[in-house]
Amino acid sequence: MSFEDLNINLFHSVNSFATHSLAFDKVMIFLANDLNTVFISFLVFLLVIQWKTYRLLFAKTLFIVLLSIAFSDLIEMFYHHPRPFQLDLGHKLIGHAASSSFPSQHTLTIAVIAFTYLIAGYRAIGIVGLFVGVIVGLARVYVGVHFPFDVIGSFVIGFLLVLSTNYVIKGLLLRRSRINLAVE
Repeated sequence: MSFEDLNINLFHSVNSFATHSLAFDKVMIFLANDLNTVFISFLVFLLVIQWKTYRLLFAKTLFIVLLSIAFSDLIEMFYHHPRPFQLDLGHKLIGHAASSSFPSQHTLTIAVIAFTYLIAGYRAIGIVGLFVGVIVGLARVYVGVHFPFDVIGSFVIGFLLVLSTNYVIKGLLLRRSRINLAVE
């Protein structure tokens, strides 16, 4: 079985449940479209009530999220993978442009946030973020706008972006401290 066949089979195993229950479809549409907004709103709420604790981490997270969006757009410029509905596969429960399926930007955004908070030592928020990312990713497959490997790829890209950005930031901070010591 090829990689693409596996991806399609996994897609069907999730998406095949769509249209069986209107109530469940509505829940999955909410999760696919709006759960990330709820999670990000929660983080903004934390930022507001505990400004000193979360301000730098929030700024770093926002920077990496913006970087992930730019990276996702760059990927789309060089690699276009059709969405399931473009291949007449499965059930499409929400409207979506015929842009590239890979990576899932909804999942990538949540993955970047989750990994940033995890690596910074905020395990509870990071673990909740990973859980939200998995739920959003599965919901995006369920509603027919992504393949499973789009979601998995988003987690991998998010993890690598967070690691590499942290590495660069630590290097810049180390250089700044060396310069400050040399000046003194």
